Order: sequence, then C-alpha cells, then structure tokens
Amino acid sequence: MVVLSVDSAAYETAPATLDRSSNNVRNRVIPLTALASATFLLHGYHPYSQDGAIYVAGLERTINPSLFQADAIFVDGHSRLSLFSHLLAWISIHAHLPFNILLLFLYSLSIFAFLFASHLLAMRLFRSEYARWSGTLLAAVCLTMPAAATSLLVADPYLTARSLSTPLTLLAIVACLDRSWTRMAVFTLLACALHPLMGIYLVGFLCTLMLLNQRRALAATALCGAAFLLCGLIAWITWHDPISPYYREAALSRSYYFLSRWQDEEILGLIAPLLLMAFVAIKSGLRSNTGKLCLACVFTGATSCLASLCFVHPSHPGLLMRLQVLRSFHTIYVLGLVMLGGFIGRHILRRRVLPGIAVLIIAIAGMAYGDNQSYPVSSHIEWPWERPSSPEEQALLWVRTHTPPQALFASDSTTTHSSDDEPGFRAMAERSTLNDSKDEGVSSLFPALAAVWGPYRDAQLGLNHLTDVERTERLRPYGVTWLLLSPQAATAFSCPYRNSAVAVCQLNTVPATLAKK
Repeated sequence: MVVLSVDSAAYETAPATLDRSSNNVRNRVIPLTALASATFLLHGYHPYSQDGAIYVAGLERTINPSLFQADAIFVDGHSRLSLFSHLLAWISIHAHLPFNILLLFLYSLSIFAFLFASHLLAMRLFRSEYARWSGTLLAAVCLTMPAAATSLLVADPYLTARSLSTPLTLLAIVACLDRSWTRMAVFTLLACALHPLMGIYLVGFLCTLMLLNQRRALAATALCGAAFLLCGLIAWITWHDPISPYYREAALSRSYYFLSRWQDEEILGLIAPLLLMAFVAIKSGLRSNTGKLCLACVFTGATSCLASLCFVHPSHPGLLMRLQVLRSFHTIYVLGLVMLGGFIGRHILRRRVLPGIAVLIIAIAGMAYGDNQSYPVSSHIEWPWERPSSPEEQALLWVRTHTPPQALFASDSTTTHSSDDEPGFRAMAERSTLNDSKDEGVSSLFPALAAVWGPYRDAQLGLNHLTDVERTERLRPYGVTWLLLSPQAATAFSCPYRNSAVAVCQLNTVPATLAKK
C-alpha cells in the first residue's frame, strides 16, 4: 500500500537532470553497489524457480538448439516473442561464459540497475537526501513484494526479461520527467524489445505522463478513455473466438486473470494505492513531478481496473485476458515504493531516527520471513557452483548428467504443482518432459499449446499409482523413455537414482516420435 505526503513543497522537482547531475550520480555508484549487494543477500537467488525456469529453458535451447526437440513448442513460446534469450545467448557464446554464471551476473546487475534507476527517480521527486536514499532503500527492501494480486513481484529472485525491462521502464519515466524525448524513446524501445507485454503498458503510461507533463489533464483523460474503448473493441471482436475445453481449463486455473474472482482484500490492493495517489495528486496538482506521477498512476490504474472488470470474464477467456491489463499495476507499485520511501525519509528518518529505523527493521523482517516461506527447502542463495540442498534439485542434476540428451520424461501430473520452491524440470535437467510445472500457465497464454498440454497432462494422471503395464500402455504413444516417480511408488522398472523426493526410472518401451502440433 502506498502512503504519500500531502506537503507539495516536499515534492518539488529536484534541480537535476541526468546531464547536470552527472558528477553527483557518479558519486552515488559506490553506495548503490553496496545496497545492491545487501539486497541480493536479503532476497536470495533461485534461478530455476517459477518463470525463471521458462526463460532459462529458452536460453538453453537458444544456445543449444538440439535440446528439447520433443517439447520445443513449450520452450519457444516466450523466447520467440522477445530478444531476451537471443541477447543472453549471444553474450554467453561470445564472452565464453557458462550460462549459469551469466545468469548470476546479469541478475546481480539487474538489481543494481533497478536501484540506480529508482534513485534517479527519487532525485527528480525529492530535494532532501534523506528522502532520496530512503526511497531507494525501501525499493530495495521490498524488492520481492507482490504487486497486488497480479501474480507479479516488484522483482523476482531470479532472472527474467522483466528483471531488465523494469529498470528500463524507470529510466524511461525519468527521461519523460526531464523532457528528454530521445532518451525516453531509446529506453522505451529497449524495454519493448526485451518484454513486449510490459512495453505496451509502459508506452501507455508514458503517453499519459507526457500529457500531464504539459498540464493537459483533459487530453490525458481522453487518452485513457480511448484505451478503455480499444479494450472493449478487442473484447467484442474476439468474443466469438472458439475456446477449447483444455484452454478454458488452463485459463481458469489462473484466478489473477479475472478481477471478478479476486478476494476483497486483493481488490483493496488495487483501490487503496489509487485513492491515496489521487489524494496526493489533488493536493499537489501538476506543479510537482510527484503530482504528475500520482495522477498518471491513477489514470492508468483506473483504466486497467475498469477494462478488466468490464471486458475480462471467466465465461470467455480471450485475447484481452492474455494481455493481462492489470499488469499496469506493476509500474504503479514500483513508483509507489519510491514515493513512500521518500515520505518516510523526509518526515520520519530526518526528524526521528529511531522510529525510522524501527520501520525499516520491520520491513526487512517481514520480507525476509516471506522469502523464507516461499522457499523453505532450497538454499537461500543457490550459487551455481554449490550442490543444491533440495533433494528434488539433486535428482534433476543427476538426470542432466546420467540420461541421454534426447530422453523424454513423464511424471505424475497430480503431484506436479507450480510452487515457488519447485524447480523447473526442463531448465535444471536439460531434458524434455511431457509435463513441466509451468506448462499449464504457458498454455493459458498460448491457446494452441493447450491442445497439446491437455492430453499430455491426462496421460500422466495418477502415474504413481498405476502398474508398470498401465504406465507403459499409457505413455507408449508419446515416446516416453524415463519416469519420475514417487519413491514410494511400486515398480519393477530399473530406477538407477532414488532419494527422499523422487525415483528416476527407465521405462521399458520403444521410443516413438512425439506428436508435434
């Protein structure tokens, strides 16, 4: 939740543009580097978790196209829409860096870039050094905070395209406040190239902010109204598109797509920041950068909420659902953290040090507890040169080094779930599988994949409880050669690896060509 000061004088534009403050910015690199290091240690690193596993698998396949021949359609879905995997693959190949070291380096760099951009923004919002550094510090402490119930974090504890697009988004907003249109265009194009979906909402936010920068509030209102009507047009055009049962199932498995399925406290996470920002914008008007930013957040956030409420329904999960209009709140939350931190620095830390430190300690403790709850089994920082502590990750590393590169795996889809602490099979094992933990989510974004995901999922239902004959008969049409079973599952198959989490067993069947659809 965002709480902002109503003292408009506190938010006068700081006397700085990037050019005039270049020496000042250089002097801040060392403390920002130290803060980025502390942020990394606080929030941890889990490169094969959640969406990180999707991007890692795409990077692995870009570097080595022979990987994932059987299930390439699930790997290529994200990488073909963005330059992210291609850029990282090019760096890895030409710099002769192992990709896991590259991931760690770029993730660390993304934290620094995020804090650097946050600090540049704070310099445009606050004159007080207390406020500037407090705004940056709160952004660091709350790095892994959820942005309402959108399923997005401010920044993930792993590398994704959004890890790089978020700093570029902030830099584009800073350039817009500076009225440096060339610099704004460059940062915006880079953000769009790395993450096209987030780039769409960045363009909308910048257009709104540009109009408010010129004190054209009515024009900004008209722009948001046009965006709302465009969403309605998209919904109307696509309303009669056919929806397959498997795609509907995949889409409805993600409640965050549909505002009508949010809980009351989750909706509060959308409304409260907008109300508070509207209050600040009314008090300060368009005289300050903070007033402009708050009003831009209110306009874009309200438009997203109305579009989602009116045009995105579980009865027809269409294109507008896949565009995830509520993603605009990611930028709103990031900006809100910097402004909230500035308020704390100006009105608490500057006058009463102990209460300010207490607030900081509480925030750090809360985020540390949340991070630990999300990853109770994995090491807090999964260094690429250390043996993983999770038995499931240990099994996947064994699979990577002891099974043929073209092996195709299956596992009981009733036990495959997309928890934060579950590593992505493809990314970590570098082997193909019928059912990775994120395939359902990927299928909800790419309807054509749902027709493939559904039968694969069904073929693996209850594998732990079937006989070997039933497993063979069910999986033979798909060319499966290896199984991941529960260590308690009864089987006569050869299982050369077994631990407390999983048994890796070889399926006695003749490999066939997996259907490509």
